[in-house]
Order: sequence, then C-alpha cells, then structure tokens
Amino acid sequence: MCSKMATNTASRVSDGLNDTFVKEVIQEGSGLHKPNEGATCKVLITPASPLPDAEGIIGYPINTECEICLGTGTGSWSFAFDSCIESMRLGEQCRLTFDAKIITSPDGTEWVCIVYLIGFSRSKDISEMTSEEKLIRVSMLKDLGTKCFKEDRIEQAELFYLRGLKYVITIGEQKDNRQKLLLSLNIAACQLKQKHYDGVIIHCTKALNIDSNSTKALFRRGQAFVELQDYELAQSDFDKCLQLEPNNKAVQNQVILLSAKRKKLDAHYAHTMSKMFGKSTAEKH
Repeated sequence: MCSKMATNTASRVSDGLNDTFVKEVIQEGSGLHKPNEGATCKVLITPASPLPDAEGIIGYPINTECEICLGTGTGSWSFAFDSCIESMRLGEQCRLTFDAKIITSPDGTEWVCIVYLIGFSRSKDISEMTSEEKLIRVSMLKDLGTKCFKEDRIEQAELFYLRGLKYVITIGEQKDNRQKLLLSLNIAACQLKQKHYDGVIIHCTKALNIDSNSTKALFRRGQAFVELQDYELAQSDFDKCLQLEPNNKAVQNQVILLSAKRKKLDAHYAHTMSKMFGKSTAEKH
C-alpha cells in the first residue's frame, strides 16, 4: 500500500501536555473505530534505532507483542505514544519520528520507532461510565501519579492527577468531594515542585473551598504566596495552619523563614527610602 505522511501535533490540553512528533503510516489499518483511554491494546513497539532506556522513555514493553492498558504508561513520553495509538486503526503500522531536541539517538539525530496496533478492545467512554467505574479509574490514575511522584517524575505525576480530576468532576456528586480534595492537593504539590506558584494557589484554593481546614492546602498555598512575595497572605495561611496544628514543625519553620524575608524586605525598602529622601534633601541645599 502507499505510505501516507501526516504531521501529528498531539495537543492534550486536559493533560497539560503538548507533544510533537511526525507519524508516517506505513501500513493502513481497517475499520472505523480507534482505541480510547483505558482500551486494552495488543501492540508491538520496535525502536528503529538504539536508545538507552528506551522502555523507560516509552513506558510500555518494546520489541515484543504485549497487551497494554492505554493511558497507564509511566514513561517520560508515554503520553505521546498514547496520542499516537489513539489515532490508529486495527492493523495499522506507523513510524514515529521525534525531533532530536525531544528524544535524541546516541548519534545525536532524531529518534524513530515503529508502532504496530495488532488488536484492541475499547474501554467505555467517560460519558458511558457509571460513577463506580469512574471512581475505579480515578483510583488507578491517582496510584500511577503517586508512583511517578515518589520517583521524582513530577510532570508525569501531575498529568495522571489531572486526568483523575477530570473523571471526578464528571461525577458531580457531593460524596466525591474527598477525591476532588485529594487530587487538588496532589496537583498543587506537583506544581509547587515545578515552581508553578499561580497554579499552586488555584488548586489549593479549590481544595479549601471543599475543606476550609485543610492544613496541607493552607501550607502549600502559603509557600506559594511566599515565593510570589505576597507575605501578608502567606502569613494569614500559616497562622491558620498553626491554629489547627500548633505543633506542626514544618509550618513553624516556614513562619521563621517568612519573618526573615519580611525583615529583609523592610530593610530594603527603608534603605531605598533613605536614599531617596536623602538625595531630595541634598538637592534642596
């Protein structure tokens, strides 16, 4: 069959990811349906060129026919492979080429692999799932996120937590606020590590809208306020933390650091004002 060349820019906005790769169809697939998130897929992923820790990067087994649950790969580029497989039809074979700035072969060139979709069984779409089924999916995604977080793969962890939150939001029942709270806190923890302080504030505030006494939300939001030099709001969050947990050493340490930062800032302002008014007085004479 003729090859068909297409550039696929995988823009997964809900997952916070923007992957770019070139997909070349080298064997057309059949049928109308394609795999979706949660689908059980039989695939063969074969690197066309060597790459150290290729399986860790892809997040799925390589060089062997295997069954995967689409969306559960924890590799640094699993989400790109998910995007590719979700665009494939039964029996399709394609070549994925990643720019050398993204994944680099040992010789410094772009990296290539072949993906063959041998078979698949679609999962229910999110609109077809019951609340119980969604919560099972949430639990799985949360566990995958926590695994990545513990392994210091923070970006992947955040993506799993965000996907879990998507399912919780569609349930829309008051009883699932606990899951929404936990996921919001986990996302905030990821964003704090990545220094995305505005995002920390947004997700901690969402958590506090569910539980106004969440010390984790207050503490993480306070840390973000400190980094943004909004010291009054940081102090307010830390004070409430200490009201709830007077012996919390982490909060106590943050209060000490905050006090030092405020004194330093006050000294800077005092010095600046002194120079300003000193110069003004000198000019009058």
